[in-house]
Amino acid sequence: MMFRFAEPWFLLGLLLPLLLLWWRPARGGAAFGAFPLAAAVLRPSHGPTIHRTLLALGLGLLVVALARPQYGRTIVERDHAGRDLMLVIDLSGSMQIDDLDDGKGNRSDRLRAVFAAADRFIAGRPDDRIGLAFFGDNALTSCPLTHDHATVREFLERTEKQQRELWANERGGLLGGNTNLGLGLGTALKNLRDPKAKSRVAILITDGVDTRRLAQWVDPLEAARQADRLGVKVYGIGVGNPNGTMSRRDLFGRVQTVPLSGDMLPDLGRLTAIATLAQGQAFTADDAKALAEVFAKIDALEPTPRTVRSRDDFADRFTWPLIAGLLLIALALGLEPRLRGVS
Repeated sequence: MMFRFAEPWFLLGLLLPLLLLWWRPARGGAAFGAFPLAAAVLRPSHGPTIHRTLLALGLGLLVVALARPQYGRTIVERDHAGRDLMLVIDLSGSMQIDDLDDGKGNRSDRLRAVFAAADRFIAGRPDDRIGLAFFGDNALTSCPLTHDHATVREFLERTEKQQRELWANERGGLLGGNTNLGLGLGTALKNLRDPKAKSRVAILITDGVDTRRLAQWVDPLEAARQADRLGVKVYGIGVGNPNGTMSRRDLFGRVQTVPLSGDMLPDLGRLTAIATLAQGQAFTADDAKALAEVFAKIDALEPTPRTVRSRDDFADRFTWPLIAGLLLIALALGLEPRLRGVS
């Protein structure tokens, strides 16, 4: 709720009551010889000052009424005609590898960098329905599509915490330590079937080679073809630094850095094939800054359609200053004979 004037330029008229207060009319009685003696003997009267003050206040209130004071609000109406967007994130064991620069000169593991970038991406798309799917050996929908982005970000934070706790206890993680790209993408597609959505997008984020030997392995190329049939666009992000190293402890507990082997890096060829089949693009990110840039590119490629309308809901409130101003002027005119005196 807010207050405003519909015709604020009329407020320049407030200079008139100020001039009225400043103005001192000449008194004709000063021409008579007895006037100075009377002025010195008689007690000064404040009547003329009171008279001018009443007139100035009344005139000021009339000016305020002319400016049309209003009270109300501007109502912004936004159509939620955004995209349906699923983030499909790899939780395999290689996401623990700390080969990324966090932008501050420190090492960051892939999980931390991916989840931080995903969180910022979610926060920047308020009009989209966003959901989360995770995959390793298996896959699951962690959060269905929703406009409640606070809940999506809460699921993201909770998943990272649970994953780290399992890794700390030397367990395989929430969904196993391998990479089942096709199953992850297929799980996301189950949530992207609403034909009313402006468009439907899956962002597939992985850091390793697809593990074909899994019992529940799904061909990711076939999942990409299914995405294309459904009209779902797929963007792939491969996370990992081909020139980086990883930290590990030796038998004596000392931390060493060792080069990465090929199976610890994303298969860009496979990721590009998946994205191409589903009318999307594939990107690579070798540090936290590059990961943020990739999300920014996807954000630009998939702009959120916004329909925003605004309308004013204000009511005039000039009645009371108008009435008060007229009453004060009438009072000043009515009392004027009684208020005459020496100013």
